[in-house]
Amino acid sequence: MTTTLEIRSDLQTRLGSLATETHRSESELVNEALESYLQRAQLYITKLKQRVTEADAGQFVSDEEMERFFLTHGEN
Repeated sequence: MTTTLEIRSDLQTRLGSLATETHRSESELVNEALESYLQRAQLYITKLKQRVTEADAGQFVSDEEMERFFLTHGEN
């Protein structure tokens, strides 16, 4: 399938350079990048829906778990 899209000139330049350096086609690189992005986006959406379902069911972390988290990661 062929799709036409507009790529910013700075990205097109970088894509062309990477294709040349790796001896791969621009199409191959774009397909690989798009696949990776779509997988991450779908995982994010799946996790977000799961968290919303848990919140709607009243499932929250305990105060102790939150305190441990902030002690480990800070409050900023």
